[in-house]
Amino acid sequence: MYVTGLADMQRASAAIDDDLEQFIERWLQSFDAGSIAAIEAYCEIVVRGGKRLRGILAMQSYYAHGGTDDVVALGVARVLELVQAYLLVLDDIADRSNTRRGGPAAHRLVEHAARRQEMRGDLAHYSEAQVINAAQCGLHKAAQELLELPVSDLAARRALLSLHRNIEVTGIGQMNDMYNESTNELLDEVAVERVLTQKSAYYTFVNPLELGAYLAGTQLSEPLHSFGLHTGCAFQIADDLIGTFGIESETGKSANDDIREGKMTLIAQYALAHTSQLDHARLRALLGKAGATDAECDEVRAIMMQSGARRHAQERRDWYATQAAKVLTSDTSTDPDFIAFLGRLVHFATTRKS
Repeated sequence: MYVTGLADMQRASAAIDDDLEQFIERWLQSFDAGSIAAIEAYCEIVVRGGKRLRGILAMQSYYAHGGTDDVVALGVARVLELVQAYLLVLDDIADRSNTRRGGPAAHRLVEHAARRQEMRGDLAHYSEAQVINAAQCGLHKAAQELLELPVSDLAARRALLSLHRNIEVTGIGQMNDMYNESTNELLDEVAVERVLTQKSAYYTFVNPLELGAYLAGTQLSEPLHSFGLHTGCAFQIADDLIGTFGIESETGKSANDDIREGKMTLIAQYALAHTSQLDHARLRALLGKAGATDAECDEVRAIMMQSGARRHAQERRDWYATQAAKVLTSDTSTDPDFIAFLGRLVHFATTRKS
């Protein structure tokens, strides 16, 4: 059994990787020539991994809430990694991103394969449609995997409801995010931070914490729910800072993608609201310009820096992290080792570089 603590994250991550590779080897046997390329592309996103943060958090939550079965712990991690890949595949299509986790996005993998086979028709559209189907298969397979875990029917039902409820909130956040990118309205900070909560906090932190608790036969406490929301917002602001100012060799994704997409991050919102009329107009012209040059993207970053947007985002990130830490300090009912693990997780979420 795993023990709580960041020192064990590497071992937990390796166990998740091994489990996913075995699962995918079995699962791929179910597909034929018409579907295999898309499923393989989806699975490529799964195995490329990342930090396995959601899977590890769900495992630790399961053990901290009294769970003892390693099969269940690894199973809930598998479920979350499959769902995470589902969301990433769709997100890359919506964002017109060509890369993911240091390699081609899933729809680009399928398109490359289709062009090698000299297939007919609009291959870009074909590839996007195919990986959407593959991602949906991944989501439904994740639900099946959750229901097949060796827990009580009540625990499985609660966990499945939690999973879909949190994915629904994430989907609403994605829609609001895309609306924010497209509207001509000058948004306030509240609208942008609402998306942080919907799109990231519920799925990345609340969902794993809830799943672990439900599968262990209990439910998540209000303090831990609050912790998840605050840490999720801090995590997403850190992610947006990396996405705008990060180094591609470290992050695996171009720092120009969010600018060309016109992503309405807290950074972009603040810059638009706190810059000169001339710079505001320039930001409006360049944010969301799909063909923006590297020099134009650098210009956007310069305006953001001059407006104080980067500094403001860092301050908001740190405020959320501080609130999360305060929640943990006041929580006297949760296992102290788990509290210590979560405290170190807040630090990781806000100081990471990729």
